[in-house]
Amino acid sequence: MSRFFYRLSFGLLLLLAASVMIWVGLCRGGQKAFPPILYSETSNLQLFSMNIGCASFWSGCRRSEQFLLEGLYSLPAAEWSPNGDYIAVHLNDGWMIYPTDCLLVIKTCEPVPIKPALQDNRIAWGPDGTTIASYATTSNVSTTIQTSGCWQGDSPCLEKRVILSDFHLLTELAWSGDGSRMAFSDYVQNGLVWLDTTCFDKPEGCGADLHIVPVGDNRISWPSFSADGQSILLMMDTSGNGTSQQLFIVDVESGDKEQITFRAGTAEYPDWSSDERYVLFSGFETAHSGDLELYLLDLQRGMTLPIMRHEGRDLAFASWGYLPYSTKP
Repeated sequence: MSRFFYRLSFGLLLLLAASVMIWVGLCRGGQKAFPPILYSETSNLQLFSMNIGCASFWSGCRRSEQFLLEGLYSLPAAEWSPNGDYIAVHLNDGWMIYPTDCLLVIKTCEPVPIKPALQDNRIAWGPDGTTIASYATTSNVSTTIQTSGCWQGDSPCLEKRVILSDFHLLTELAWSGDGSRMAFSDYVQNGLVWLDTTCFDKPEGCGADLHIVPVGDNRISWPSFSADGQSILLMMDTSGNGTSQQLFIVDVESGDKEQITFRAGTAEYPDWSSDERYVLFSGFETAHSGDLELYLLDLQRGMTLPIMRHEGRDLAFASWGYLPYSTKP
């Protein structure tokens, strides 16, 4: 009798294992391909692209990387335009715009500088990729909106400078996918500041239209909008001394925040996928790890997976690309 139950239990175990494998295979088979990823190696100031994906359950997940550029700025960020046609890269000489095909495939074209030359760590693409916003600090804090003619050369280059503030130090701007809102980190008050972009049409600028979101006493950084402009993904120093960055999602109107990483190491420089299910970020595996790695967080499943690591190299500033280019070499 005991042998019968042993065989029965073993058979049920095999059936369960087979069911799990089939279920995982179906999940992977139905999984949409991930867009390519841009990321930087901060030690050598180089830019790379990477594809991640699972061809099938049986073949496993493949990862491939491609070297793109060197000579990046000390904070080597890059941003893909929403329409996939251009990539803005922060080089030592300032922000430059490359046609995507040229940078990823042909590699023979000259980039177009974003003028005026700016020192900020980020630029922000408009919702359809035909405008770009940059930041400047002169006598007032302002943002400059430029149209595609400034880098395509096939239409007039139109620029509009919008005054933002004379008492906030706003930086690291982000633009919502629908174009309705823009957000900034405030390095004076350690806060999050956002505005409705309808104020761009006001002759006096947006100084009276800034909304300050109280998210705590510690510094926040690297905001990333949801498509509808209702929520912002950001990193915040939970230690107060710069040793423990974690990721949060903040409701911009209520200020309610949800912590989404609780890592022994850090979680830094996040970027939200267009469907807001996945988050790219860099971080240390533990509090004493020596190399920054790239991670993918699946918010729906509550899973975090490492996607790229190199011994002795720090990888950071990962950002989502544009899907049609995910199969290019």
